Amino acid sequence: MPDRIDTPSLSLAWSETPWDTAITRYPVWQIIHLEVRGRLAYEGMKDFENIRDQSGVGLVSCRLPHTHLGESMFLEEHGFRFIEMLYQPELALVPGASVAGDATLSIRRALDVDLPAVVDVAGQAFVSERFHLDPRLGSELGNERYRNWVRNSFFHPDQRLYALCDGNRLVAFFVTEMQADGVCYWHLNAVAPEAQGLGYGRRAWQAMIRQAADAGAKRVRTSIVAGNERVLNLYARLGFRFPAPLMTFHWVRG
Repeated sequence: MPDRIDTPSLSLAWSETPWDTAITRYPVWQIIHLEVRGRLAYEGMKDFENIRDQSGVGLVSCRLPHTHLGESMFLEEHGFRFIEMLYQPELALVPGASVAGDATLSIRRALDVDLPAVVDVAGQAFVSERFHLDPRLGSELGNERYRNWVRNSFFHPDQRLYALCDGNRLVAFFVTEMQADGVCYWHLNAVAPEAQGLGYGRRAWQAMIRQAADAGAKRVRTSIVAGNERVLNLYARLGFRFPAPLMTFHWVRG
């Protein structure tokens, strides 16, 4: 089936998200491009909806720049609902500059023996993300999504799963990827629930900034939802800048 509709009135492209399909047990799609060009956009959307329904899709997500209100209203007229605002904070790393770290925390590539504990943290630490926020999906599905994310990252050819420990105690984990443009992208990170509120967040984040600088990264970038205000404030204190946000929408089969 086609994965793109391109007419004078509508440009729409989508792809499957197999990592979400794996936990929902039904096909999950994401709209990766949307441009409403004219009044007949609704006809093109009908074609998309027919393809979606024939494919048995249960969830479609879409992210848009916060200024694309015409497209956001178009989605809402077709059953999509606003779920979250997403920021992508970024920190520039100056070559040769000293970067503060935390020598009291150890950082290591996660080993087989670490994986069960890290997966357990991933299944508990997230409460503000889109699967958790959408009452049609819920926390149980959201928790399994993050557990599966960590398992997949452990075997990913380009991503790296790190365990941060204070002595023998796992206090945080990070999933990172060094990209070709010199960006160290933090895909996923969290402080273990029992270690939260004890100052480990700032220490862990500083340690991973230092790790990225030592690896030759030019910038660190990540994504965070606006509802996670504690971590937003942490990124602000660490000097990250915040580009314009994105809006996330879900369509869920009733």
